[in-house]
Amino acid sequence: MTRLLPRWFVERIAPVRDEDELPVSTLELFFDLIFVFTVAQFTAIIAYDPAEGLLQTVLMFGFLWWMYAGYSWLTNVIPPVRPARRILLLCAMAGWLVVALTIPAAFDSGSVWIAIGMLVVVLVHGLMYLQAARAFGPVFVANLAAVAAVFAAEIGPAGAWRYGFWALAAAIVWSVPVWHGQRGLNLHPAHITERHGLVVIVALGESVVAIGIGARGLPVDADLLVAAVLGLAIGACLWWSLFVRDLPGTEHALKATTDQVKRVRKVLAGLSYAFIPVLVGILVFAAGLKHAVGHALSPLDFESAVLLSGGVAAFMLGTAGLRWSMRLPRPWERVVLAAAVLAVAPLGLVNTALQLAAVVVVLVGALALEGRASAAPRPAPAE
Repeated sequence: MTRLLPRWFVERIAPVRDEDELPVSTLELFFDLIFVFTVAQFTAIIAYDPAEGLLQTVLMFGFLWWMYAGYSWLTNVIPPVRPARRILLLCAMAGWLVVALTIPAAFDSGSVWIAIGMLVVVLVHGLMYLQAARAFGPVFVANLAAVAAVFAAEIGPAGAWRYGFWALAAAIVWSVPVWHGQRGLNLHPAHITERHGLVVIVALGESVVAIGIGARGLPVDADLLVAAVLGLAIGACLWWSLFVRDLPGTEHALKATTDQVKRVRKVLAGLSYAFIPVLVGILVFAAGLKHAVGHALSPLDFESAVLLSGGVAAFMLGTAGLRWSMRLPRPWERVVLAAAVLAVAPLGLVNTALQLAAVVVVLVGALALEGRASAAPRPAPAE
């Protein structure tokens, strides 16, 4: 049978050793740009109807993030250095583009194209991954089962049926680590950390895009500029909170974990599960910021005020989960920080700029205290 398959496909690919460099390729960066459009679609859904839009986003994002993170794992073990692999990744990008285009219709009129796009994504991912890890076979089957649930959701009636099958798709894939032992899977620490970090950078870019969308057609005045600058300051704080210490600490923790099964489980906990609130938090914050831009000197409505603070709080809870899973110091500080950010949400009902400024002050103060605590010398161990 193997004689009928292309030679590049049946080749066995050995994992890259930790001591060898595995830089993120430009094709992977190109691949991540599709995520910009996906994020923009989710942000628009949440901004249009915060309650129902957030529920729809969480259900769809559950399956979509599993597969998007899966492509970070794929290029970690199978670098796209050959033309055939690059072409397959480009085909997967086409599938992702179809998915992104059809996101708004998934719960409205329904669109079987989103299921077809996900089928392309899952097939390319699974067939490529099996070149490096036969242990991926059961995961591939689970991914296909989740696609079947999406097909059922989109060809069925709107309402509870559609919500139920999207929830089933997410439940199928996120239950995989419970029954799959993770043996036979290998990950390069530096590459997997950098790839997940780049996805966050792409998502943070959506907060800047939200400023531009919210500013469209508005006069350049204090209402616009104050909200835009404070929104950018919050985005900068989110970047600082994750990239200055947490992701470098994550890479170090993964390198120190030489047992591959334990390393994979750390990646699952810290960079897969914990990144759900990180990324959804950015989407929620961007949706709230879209409403705030151009209205800095006016009160916000309740839903927009909750989106602004709630998105930042969710992000901080995600970083707390990352710290806990990687055994990084002081994860509970981020839980307290999330609570503090939520506590200032009512200020938006008085004045938009007041809430934005309060969030900035809380974040800057907390990050400054974290920096001082990290810089303080640790006491020498008792002899």
